[in-house]
Amino acid sequence: MMLNPQTVSQLRAAIERANRIVITAHHNPDGDALGSTLGLWHTLRNRAKDCTVLLPNGFPNFLAWMPGADSVVRYTHGADVAQRLLNEADIVFCLDFNTFARTEMMATALEQTPALKVLVDHHPLPDSTFGIAFSYPEASSTCELVYELLFALYGAGCVGQDAALCLYTGIMTDTGSFCHACNSARTFQIAGELVATGIRVDKLHSLVFSNFSINRMRMMGHCLLNKLVMLPHKTAYIALSMAEQEQFSYQVGDTEGLVNYPLSIKGVAFSALFVERPDFVKVSLRSRGEFPVNEFSAKHYNGGGHMNAAGGKSYRSFAETLEHFEQQVKELDDLRLLNFKNTY
Repeated sequence: MMLNPQTVSQLRAAIERANRIVITAHHNPDGDALGSTLGLWHTLRNRAKDCTVLLPNGFPNFLAWMPGADSVVRYTHGADVAQRLLNEADIVFCLDFNTFARTEMMATALEQTPALKVLVDHHPLPDSTFGIAFSYPEASSTCELVYELLFALYGAGCVGQDAALCLYTGIMTDTGSFCHACNSARTFQIAGELVATGIRVDKLHSLVFSNFSINRMRMMGHCLLNKLVMLPHKTAYIALSMAEQEQFSYQVGDTEGLVNYPLSIKGVAFSALFVERPDFVKVSLRSRGEFPVNEFSAKHYNGGGHMNAAGGKSYRSFAETLEHFEQQVKELDDLRLLNFKNTY
């Protein structure tokens, strides 16, 4: 992708003037959100900028090894401190979300900060409330986009090894270990440049994907054995109640990636995961081929995302949510789904 040179120059000048910078991401940050914020944080700190990563809430334990993760400020651990950081900031980088609502309890504080708000994101249809925007849905991940932005700002070699670890993690997790959303040669070129800083890909992959608790593994087994439901129209879903989460001592991030497993079944092109929460049901949607789950999410769950990866919330009861989903699948007549074939 080619970033707008004038916008890059505008941001470079703003960073040079800034005394305090805050970097934030969406609620329930995943690998791309945490990786992009920390990757940017390391690089700006190396250029002697006063930076703080401020996130709405916590991140999964299997990402806690990332360099700088122990310095992250969480809004849920101190709203007053977070409010002060936002009020005193000259720039607030908004990474991996396209609307303030994605930060949930922190949204109002973000909207009211007088700081220059800089969007860096790969989700489609961003709000127009940002002072500077780098919105590129064609990017595999926000981490890829952050690398492109840093390269445009400061040239080759500006990303050190700690930042590279964080950015590579985000690209790896958001593409499912380079299995989707990465058909651009540039994605692999960037991955290669990050590896060239000296990071160990095998060790990094193990830290992210071979670092789960026994309870999470047992919960995954339970979901695949007892909770996987096959539907017509090349669709499958998994639903996890609060009682089941308690049974397996659920922790933040334990359902990460679970929605992808039904897509491993031959012929399945549409997968859903429903996780019951006290006030709503969290909905995650994935697809293969050309079926746009972001449109399905926007229509039924007030959500959004990418064509093959989206999410939202249902405010029906848990049982009603599943019943509604099954009914909507029965009525699907989208040829992009019905004609899906697993061919090259």
